[in-house]
Amino acid sequence: MHARDSLDPSRSIWHFIAVHLRRYREAHGMSGQALGDVLDCDRSTVSRYESATLRLKRAHAEIIDRLWATNDMFTNLVDFADRADEGDWLLSLAEFERRATRIRMSDTSVIPGLLQTPDYARATLMAGTADDPNSALERRMSRKAAVFDKENPPRLTAFLGWAVLGQLVGTREVMRDQLAHLIELSELPQVSLRVVEKEAGAHPGLDGPFMILTVDDRDVAYTEAASRGRFLMDPFDIQEVAVRYDLISDIAAPVGPSRALLRAELEKYS
Repeated sequence: MHARDSLDPSRSIWHFIAVHLRRYREAHGMSGQALGDVLDCDRSTVSRYESATLRLKRAHAEIIDRLWATNDMFTNLVDFADRADEGDWLLSLAEFERRATRIRMSDTSVIPGLLQTPDYARATLMAGTADDPNSALERRMSRKAAVFDKENPPRLTAFLGWAVLGQLVGTREVMRDQLAHLIELSELPQVSLRVVEKEAGAHPGLDGPFMILTVDDRDVAYTEAASRGRFLMDPFDIQEVAVRYDLISDIAAPVGPSRALLRAELEKYS
């Protein structure tokens, strides 16, 4: 299935922009290359605009409005989407995770949502500010299932800070089951879990959790804050996150020793 076939313009304004950009282009008999020439960009950029893997730049929206005499429609849509302040960020994250062929992530504060057991996830949600923890739990587990239960799950690498493993979340039983689950995941052929040990000292992972998702052969970066996430679509921004990933990779324990660290932590809850 092509990426644009999964767009839902009724639930995401960026999807709405992508769908209507393609419709207008085709209605005016223009190829993706022809529109790229007008925008002074390559055809792949137009394709990414139309699949919502790259968000339409305001400068390009202004050119399109002049080209097709839309009375500033695309410019206004982009402005509105920007003012929405990522209101659909969780929906977009789940969609990118579902479509991803590779996921790279790092977290030093909590075990990432895609790796959580239901009980661990419930404990983190109950400790937070979620208005409806049960609905939030259902969404989180649905995201996880969409990644791990599909026919060809993505290649996933996760860096976990050493403090994450020692932080008691929920009961001892919850932590025991969570650590056992991490060990099971680490044994999957497409999953690599690596621990950043205490001796590594200060490192770029302390700046906050992030993900890099490869979707339709393109990378999208995602950084997380207390109440919502932020997507980075610009190649220069994505490269900065990728450099952070590489720097953490340089200091993280290899897969085998990391699995041994997980087992050692599990023994503490036996």
